[in-house]
Amino acid sequence: MTVEAEVSKSIYLLVLAKAYTEAWYQLSNEEQDELWRNAKAIDDQAGATWQLMCDSRWADESMPLWGVIEYPNMEAYQRKVAALEEMDWWRYVSTKTVLGTRTEE
Repeated sequence: MTVEAEVSKSIYLLVLAKAYTEAWYQLSNEEQDELWRNAKAIDDQAGATWQLMCDSRWADESMPLWGVIEYPNMEAYQRKVAALEEMDWWRYVSTKTVLGTRTEE
């Protein structure tokens, strides 16, 4: 398979949500809502679709949520990351993420 074919495939992002940071809790509720709206708009612009979101706090208090987001291709994902960097997103949330492509069963 060529590199170009890999780059054009849908990209899946596993997001393991760890916690909000102290900086998050220093924001007003309105500022928190605005950050979430901006992050959602960035995903929408990238063509992202949430495939799955799970509550895992009952099983692991260090990982309250996890989910899978699909991006149309690597370029869309990279644009999304650049936009999140611009808004300093990771100052406010702590996550672990893993990228992958779908495998054939």
